[in-house]
Amino acid sequence: MFISCAYKNLCQRALLSGSDAVLKCDHPMALWYFSSILGEDPSLLNSMPDIRKLPRGSLQLTNPQPSQPGLYRCQGNDGTLMVQYKIDFQDVTNPHVTHKSLDQKSLQNETLILDGKVLIFTSWDPWQDCNRGGEPGERKRLGYCYTEEPLEKPVPCRLYLRDEKMQFSHTRPELQVEACHVPCNPAKEIHQPYLIFDIYQPGKWTNNRWLSLSLGHHLQVTGPEL
Repeated sequence: MFISCAYKNLCQRALLSGSDAVLKCDHPMALWYFSSILGEDPSLLNSMPDIRKLPRGSLQLTNPQPSQPGLYRCQGNDGTLMVQYKIDFQDVTNPHVTHKSLDQKSLQNETLILDGKVLIFTSWDPWQDCNRGGEPGERKRLGYCYTEEPLEKPVPCRLYLRDEKMQFSHTRPELQVEACHVPCNPAKEIHQPYLIFDIYQPGKWTNNRWLSLSLGHHLQVTGPEL
């Protein structure tokens, strides 16, 4: 997942734990700072096995965990703010899974009473493509827990709730599945564009290879060893 944000802006996102992410910052001498949802002073992110600064300045997070939500701040070596990200890594090991075609219900909106009324709801990604063509299949979409105060923009749940000890059934991601049927268009399948890969060492050849195509045909390929 590649996350970008406008220069000097603060962007908030909910992501799934365990899914690698790159936070964009275009500054080769960038310094990255982090503070957790508890709001302590930002600390410099040094080289760690699961966090790595890329050559052009962006930050790569490998296998991020639900324990890592907070503010990721990128600044130049002269202290100039470049960009900030507030990220909530929602626990992929505890999703709410429903199948719409079986009349299973997604999590319902809830109203929390904290300093005032707060709506807690699911923000859905678009539906993915149907996994089959020309026959019944399924498609999926992911949803993330968000909160919203009246007249305010939505905020990912843990970034808002912070260290609140209250447990709500809604504070987790959702996976929704539904049946789908997409007609198969053989003409469109046959006339797909193709790519030629030529990163090989001349003079070395592989054995024949068989590739399975989408229409059930097979293509024999003899070529150089990659």
